Amino acid sequence: MKKNNVLEVEIRKNINCSKDVALWNYWDHEHLDVVHDGYKESDILYDNNNFMFRVDNIKIPFPFIKLQTPIFMVQHDENTLYVYAIQIGIISKTTITIKSLTASSCEITMNYKFYLNGWRKILKPFLKIMIPKWNEKVWLEDLPIKIRRQKVLNMNFKDFKGLPEKINEREEIKDENYSFKLPIPRPINSSRDRHPLALKFRDKIK
Repeated sequence: MKKNNVLEVEIRKNINCSKDVALWNYWDHEHLDVVHDGYKESDILYDNNNFMFRVDNIKIPFPFIKLQTPIFMVQHDENTLYVYAIQIGIISKTTITIKSLTASSCEITMNYKFYLNGWRKILKPFLKIMIPKWNEKVWLEDLPIKIRRQKVLNMNFKDFKGLPEKINEREEIKDENYSFKLPIPRPINSSRDRHPLALKFRDKIK
C-alpha cells in the first residue's frame, strides 16, 4: 500500500463549549437525521462502552440516490475519537482531537484520511475541494446544538429531567458541571435501535 494513495485534509476550529459537550455531540446519534440534511437514516447495530458500529443512509447530490455507509467509532482516549467508514468503496479514517482551552471552550482538530487506490485516485481533486465544504456545512449545523447545550448545562440542566423548577437554581454556574460518559443513554423507543440486526442489550431511558 502506497502512502501517496492517501488523501489527508486537516481542519482546526475553536468553539465556545467545553470538551465534554463537544464529545457528547459526536456521540449523540439521536440528532443525526434531524439536524443534518445529508443523513436520511442511521441505525446502530452495536455499541458498548467506548465503541459503536452504525450504518448510515446518506443522501448525495443526485436525485433519488442514497449511499449506505458502515461506520465504526471508538473513543480512543479522553481527547481522541477515531471514525472509520467505507463510502462508495473508499476507506476513510477520521481522527478527532479535542483540547480544552477553558471550562467552556475547546479546540477541535479534525484530520481526514481517504485511501484512494486503483480507480479511486481520480476522485482526489474532487475530494480535496469537497471535504472542507462538507466539514463547514456539518460544523454549522452542529454549532447551535453545542452552544445551546453548554448554555443549559450552565443552568443545571439534567438529561431526561430538564431544567430545575426553581428559577434561582438556574443561575449560571461558573465551574464545569457536566462530565461526559459513555455510553450515552437513549430513549427506550429510539429510532437508532430499530434495525432487525441491532443488538439491543443496553438499558434505555423510559
